[in-house]
Amino acid sequence: MKSFFCLLALFLVSVSVLPSCKKGPAERIGDKIDDATDSRPAEGIRDAVEDAKK
Repeated sequence: MKSFFCLLALFLVSVSVLPSCKKGPAERIGDKIDDATDSRPAEGIRDAVEDAKK
């Protein structure tokens, strides 16, 4: 019974961490604002990578 609760706790922790990997709408909006104002860190490098992807 004790091992069941340990496995359940491990499962719940791992499931709760997975959604935190994706960017939410607020983070995406913040990225767009940083793009528009050119205030991102390492702006020149990021622009070069974005241009190379196009």
